[in-house]
Amino acid sequence: MSLERKDVRAKVDADVHQALAAICLAKGIDIAEFIESVIVPEVRRLVHEATVIVEALPRSGKTGTDRE
Repeated sequence: MSLERKDVRAKVDADVHQALAAICLAKGIDIAEFIESVIVPEVRRLVHEATVIVEALPRSGKTGTDRE
């Protein structure tokens, strides 16, 4: 059983929307497909980057508070 895909919504200025629609028309895809092709790789890159950072940090056992 696969998880349900979630919808994402954004608002852009009219000139950006017009340009986006023209780009999608030229590519032969709809706006949702284009947005997904941009967002998904970026989200995956950021998650990977965060994982690398967390793994590189020393695990000192501190909770982040300096109070005694």
